[in-house]
Amino acid sequence: MKSHNGDWVPAAGIDDLPIGGRKLFRHYDKRIALFRTERDIYAIDNRCPHQGYALLQGDVKGEQLTCAWHNWKFELDEGGACSFGGEAVRSYPVEVRGGQVFVDVTDPAAEVMAPQLFGSLVEAMGDVDVGRMARDTMRLRQLGTPLAEVVKEGVTYGAPRMEYGWNHSLATLTDCLNLASLFEGELQALPVVQGMSVISQTEVRRPHRPRPDPIDPVEVYDSLEDALAAYPVLVDDEQHVAAEALMRGLIATGVAPDRIRHALLSAITDHFLGYGHPMIYAQKSFEMLSSIGWEHADTVLSPLVPNMIYSTRYDRLPYMKKFLRAWENESPDLDEQVAKQNGVAFDDQAFRTRILDGSDQEAFAALNAVLNDGVSVEKILNATSLAASERLRRFDIDLDADDTNEWGWLDVTHNLTYLDALRWAWSVSPSPELLRGVYHAVWFVNFTRQFDQRGGADDVVAFPVTDADSVLESIRAKDPEGTQAQIAGFEGPIEELHGALAQGASEDNSVAPIMIAHAVKTARASIVESEVVGSREPMMAAGRFLASPKRERFVFNATLEAIDFTKGRARGEGQ
Repeated sequence: MKSHNGDWVPAAGIDDLPIGGRKLFRHYDKRIALFRTERDIYAIDNRCPHQGYALLQGDVKGEQLTCAWHNWKFELDEGGACSFGGEAVRSYPVEVRGGQVFVDVTDPAAEVMAPQLFGSLVEAMGDVDVGRMARDTMRLRQLGTPLAEVVKEGVTYGAPRMEYGWNHSLATLTDCLNLASLFEGELQALPVVQGMSVISQTEVRRPHRPRPDPIDPVEVYDSLEDALAAYPVLVDDEQHVAAEALMRGLIATGVAPDRIRHALLSAITDHFLGYGHPMIYAQKSFEMLSSIGWEHADTVLSPLVPNMIYSTRYDRLPYMKKFLRAWENESPDLDEQVAKQNGVAFDDQAFRTRILDGSDQEAFAALNAVLNDGVSVEKILNATSLAASERLRRFDIDLDADDTNEWGWLDVTHNLTYLDALRWAWSVSPSPELLRGVYHAVWFVNFTRQFDQRGGADDVVAFPVTDADSVLESIRAKDPEGTQAQIAGFEGPIEELHGALAQGASEDNSVAPIMIAHAVKTARASIVESEVVGSREPMMAAGRFLASPKRERFVFNATLEAIDFTKGRARGEGQ
């Protein structure tokens, strides 16, 4: 029946709904609760927006409905507004005609609903209300909204609030959007909701970060070429205001993305910045822009600048002195090494052994030698990727549980995620500047050999399985060796194995946002690297990480550090 400018359907006889009465009305997938008070008749969704319990069982006093389960309160005469809780319940128009109660079940048009849902999503992020974020995401999906549009809202919320620029929250959101395609049906929203929750938890209630106005790069630097060349210098001098103003000016002027990208990557590889984080964030920022559009470049790229400038120059720390001495001794000619590449074959196994088990000097010399021989960077990256995977598979799990030790899983997963970011960087900007990053990657893999378990990585005997759910169950059961064996022996469609790793990373197996971030980005990097190198090794390494117990006692550890600090001793000195 259609009339009165809506889709009005009979819901109940007026005699079946006395004053104080209530009734459930079903219409296709809708469950509508009818309430009659002394003032009026109301129709609302029967599902409480908090956790979905039946509102029909709630208590009505006057025009206020209270959910019986968690005491959320809704004002029936104000369209279902929530007066205690966090979210209104949907209300439906009601008319009484000829002794019948009619309800207008018309759904508002998508162009009307979407702005309301996006507004609700932003409110949910401000309240760290994961349930509401999930509901709004699913409602937007029902309207046909692409997940990239949902993610764009997370970027718009999070990026301006990042106090010191790019951090793991935006990187996680990027990886979560990439992983969504590995899920089927409605579950595609799972990683996106996870990413949005990380943004929310990390940036909640922070004010927008002050940003310098963009400058005219030609007016200040005489030409775009000089302006682009000036950017790495400003970063190295830690002139954060001038550097960000220049970056914003380059974007506003319409400089081509590849030229901006090369300036960023050149500055990043001047040093081994931030334990590899700025390289990873650069990769994620351009991946994000490919999904949501270059028109958001100012929002996404501007926060990269303070992150780069505030990042530690790890090659200035004591434990990289040997690396610097090797650089001085070998004096690699980066321009010549780039020009020499000719795809010559090389002994990748011997190269991996030098990286994994040689001294830092031997690892450096091995890389310098193969580059001088003309071995392509792609082949070197493939061998280094397998070495990084082996290093992750060798990691001593007991080391992570030792509260007197400052190193752990998160330090070693960066071998693989940094290598994956470097591969991306080389693919889009092969240059002498980026070759510095290859030296950093090899040093990085070699440096973390100190975290190996005794005897190296356990031998894995492939365990044949065809159901990817068994891999997921092994991750959930915290069985690192069984997970590796099943990944090695998996005989089903490779996409299903990718999906199992993605879900293992996206589920609530970690508590702290930074742990979620590392789970997601390690899984994503392992899938990409496995496809490129043609080996299951990176996914086996990620599976071992996902399935292993991990130290998340951040408050406990902070307290131990405070005890040492107030007693005037360095961490680990004992009494």
